Amino acid sequence: MLKTKPDSAIMKKFSVITPCFNAEKLIHETISSVTEQTVFRDGSAVLEYILCDGGSKDDTVKVAESLLQQARNCEYRIISAADNGMYDALSKGLQLVTGDYCSYINAGDLYDARAFEVLTEVFSDAGIQWVTGLRVLINESSQVVGVRLPFKYKRPFIRKGYYGQLLPFIQQESTIWRSELNRKIDLEYLRTLKYAGDYYLWTRFAGETDLYIVESYLGSFRIHKGQISENRTAYFKERKAFLQPSGLSLILDLPCILYEWLYFFGDYHKAGANKKTMIAYDHQKGNWKRQ
Repeated sequence: MLKTKPDSAIMKKFSVITPCFNAEKLIHETISSVTEQTVFRDGSAVLEYILCDGGSKDDTVKVAESLLQQARNCEYRIISAADNGMYDALSKGLQLVTGDYCSYINAGDLYDARAFEVLTEVFSDAGIQWVTGLRVLINESSQVVGVRLPFKYKRPFIRKGYYGQLLPFIQQESTIWRSELNRKIDLEYLRTLKYAGDYYLWTRFAGETDLYIVESYLGSFRIHKGQISENRTAYFKERKAFLQPSGLSLILDLPCILYEWLYFFGDYHKAGANKKTMIAYDHQKGNWKRQ
């Protein structure tokens, strides 16, 4: 199913993918958090929404289509067919992306209402290819239960798999990238993954460029029962196949890993120690800029 509304060639387009299955209780809030972005409501950007449904037996598709039909400055595509899991669905969606910027958000997770407004300004810096924001957690009632500013993400550490084990996770719901980076993804390989497809993407992007941190609430991860991320054993086992071997280099990296304890310090100290990849709001100049 495809629905298109007029857009403008001069406006930037955000492509958002939602892989889902039997998610009628969660999909409404997630889609609304995308379609109600200020940049789409005021017409300063265009949305491309790609819903990849695994053949739901409930009203997921019906709810989604009803919302997307009413969305402003939105073109959308709904695919509903049996698949081999979330990353098979995501792979299908990534093949359809035509926007300038790309992200994916699972049913139940949310974007802040002004997230894409911030991102439009941040990506006006041509040197920034992918970004992540504050790590925000919400509960089943959509209440914020945790917020933390990440410390710098080192590219070699991403590729070796330190994040999520030795260091905190990169939050997928807060991570957005320029669509050109999709060329670095082996979509056929991605579709074979069951648990760690997000981290596979991060390793591919980290092979090209730095991950920047925006000191802003972009997206939030919902903690609820029955989610795939609960199976951490399977997640870490699957990652081993595509990570760079650490070997003895772990010992050589140890001083840098110990430096990452700044993650648990206050935001002021983390921002001050990360002059390379931190993006903060300058209240005097009224804009977002690198530190």
